[in-house]
Amino acid sequence: MIDRHLKALVALILGAMAILYVIHNIANFEAARAFFTYVTSHADQEAYPVTLLPVPPPALVLVAMMLVFALEIAAGSLLIWASFRMFAAGNDALAFERAIRIAKVGIGCALANWWGLFQALAGAGYQMWQIQAGRDPFFSSLLFGAMYMLLLLYLNQKIEPAPA
Repeated sequence: MIDRHLKALVALILGAMAILYVIHNIANFEAARAFFTYVTSHADQEAYPVTLLPVPPPALVLVAMMLVFALEIAAGSLLIWASFRMFAAGNDALAFERAIRIAKVGIGCALANWWGLFQALAGAGYQMWQIQAGRDPFFSSLLFGAMYMLLLLYLNQKIEPAPA
């Protein structure tokens, strides 16, 4: 039972983290838009001045922001919902496995956001790592993705039944 509760607790924590990040992003909407615009503008990229991806129009920057926000909301909501379902499952192995499936979809959303959008698109595609303002988000997104990947590995570990 301890493993089930720990799995639910970690899912709850990482779900809350995603929700808190998106709330801060929305509360600081104009600052977020300025950051996205700056990262994709190719400004201040001195180490590797040639970037293959084009500077996007403002509407596309807004679409990218909405995608990030949607993935954070989905990741957080699904993980929180899954954690409550895990807690509620008790000793019901089938109900617990169903809850884990929900959590895995949330983890997929988190990985698509922090490794897909931040690491691959912004990091590799727009070379976010080169600019001072982009370094912390670049390295933090690597860490955030790793936390979700660790949760995925933990959730995939089978729980041994207690000896009779």
